Amino acid sequence: MSHRPAHLHFSQGTLWLMSLASGASVANIAYNQPLLGSLAAYFHASPAQVGHVSVASQVGYGVGLLFFLPLGDLLERRRLVVGLMGACILFLVAMACAPSLPLLVALQFCVAATAMSAQILIPMAVEFSPPEDGGRVVGTLMTGVLGGLLLGRTIGGAVSDAFGWRAVFAMAAAFMAAVAVAIEFRLPRHAPSREMAAMSYGRLMSSLWEVARGRPKLWTSSLVSALSFGSFTAFWTTLSFLMADRFHRGAAEAGLFGLVGLAGALAAPFFGRLADRIGSGRAVSLALVLGGVSFVLMGAWVTVPGLIVGVLLMDLGVQAVQVAEQAKIVALLPSARSRLNTIYMVMRFGGGAAGSLVGAVAWSLWQWPGVCAVGIALNTLAMAVHAAGREKRQAG
Repeated sequence: MSHRPAHLHFSQGTLWLMSLASGASVANIAYNQPLLGSLAAYFHASPAQVGHVSVASQVGYGVGLLFFLPLGDLLERRRLVVGLMGACILFLVAMACAPSLPLLVALQFCVAATAMSAQILIPMAVEFSPPEDGGRVVGTLMTGVLGGLLLGRTIGGAVSDAFGWRAVFAMAAAFMAAVAVAIEFRLPRHAPSREMAAMSYGRLMSSLWEVARGRPKLWTSSLVSALSFGSFTAFWTTLSFLMADRFHRGAAEAGLFGLVGLAGALAAPFFGRLADRIGSGRAVSLALVLGGVSFVLMGAWVTVPGLIVGVLLMDLGVQAVQVAEQAKIVALLPSARSRLNTIYMVMRFGGGAAGSLVGAVAWSLWQWPGVCAVGIALNTLAMAVHAAGREKRQAG
C-alpha cells in the first residue's frame, strides 16, 4: 500500500521549487559538455581523452542512482536530498581546483553520483498527486530536469568563454548551495512507512531484483529510454568538436544550442498530458520518430539552421520518451517507486554513458556523419524494442 499521509500536500509552487532543484542538480552532469574543446586545449589532450569527462559523468550518475536512489524508500527524503546536494557542492569546489585531467574525470564521476536528487523528488511528487495527474506532475519536474541539462550547457559555455572553465564549476557550487537552502526550508518532511524504515540497506538493495522480476514493462521502457538517451548524449558529447572543426566556434556557441532545446523542456507538461490522454505507447512511438528524423536532418543539412531544427526535434523526442516512460514506470508498484525508478534510471544513464563513448569514437573515426549514423541507429533500435514490447503485451 502506498504511504500517502493525508496532511501532506504539494502546492504548485512547491512542485516548481522541486523542478528548480531537479534542474540545478542534473545540470552538473551537463556543464562539462561544451567545455570539452577548451579542456582538450588546456590539458593538451585528444578529443577521445577529454570525452572521458562526459563518460564519467554518465557512469557516475548511474552509480549514484543505483546506490543512493533506493534510499528514497528508506530515509526521510528531504534530509536525503539536502545531504546529497551538500556532497555535490564539495566535489564541485574540488573540480574548480583540479590540476590534472585524470583528477577532473574522477571528480566529475563523484559530482554526477551525488547529483541525482531529481530522481528522488520525482517519485515523491507523484506519490502525493492524484493518479490521473501522474504525467502532468512528471512533466512539471522534467521541465526542470531537461532545462537543467540544456541550460547547463548554455551557461557552462558562456561562463567558460568569459571567465575560464574553472569558473563554471565554482558557479555551479554556489547555485547548488542556494537551492539546497531553499529545499531545506520549503520542502515538507516525508518520512518512509514504518515497514520501510525498519528495512536494512542490504535488504533494500537485494529487493531491487524482487521488485523488477516479472515486470516486462519496466525492462522494455528502460531499454527504450536508454537507447533514446544514448542518441542524445552522442550528439552533445561531439557538438563542441563539430562547432570547432566546421564552424570555428567555441564553447559559448556550442552551449547556445541548449537554448534551442529548451523548447523541449517547456513542452514537458504538454507531453505529460498527451501521454495521459492518448496513452504512453503512442506518445513514445511519435517521440522516437522525431528523434530519428532529427539525426537524418542534421546529417544531411550540416549548417547552423539545420542544427537548430535538428536539436529542437531531437530534444522534443527525447523529452517525450522520458516523460511518458517514467510516468508509466513509477505507477507500476506504488510502494516501491524509488526502487523502480532506480532500475529505470540506471539503465537510462547506462545508455547515456554508452552514447557518449560511442559518439566520441564515431567522431574520431568518421567525424559528423558517423555521429549522425549512431543517432539514427539508436532511435531505430528503440523503435523496434518499443514495437516488440507493445506486440507482446497485446498478444498476452
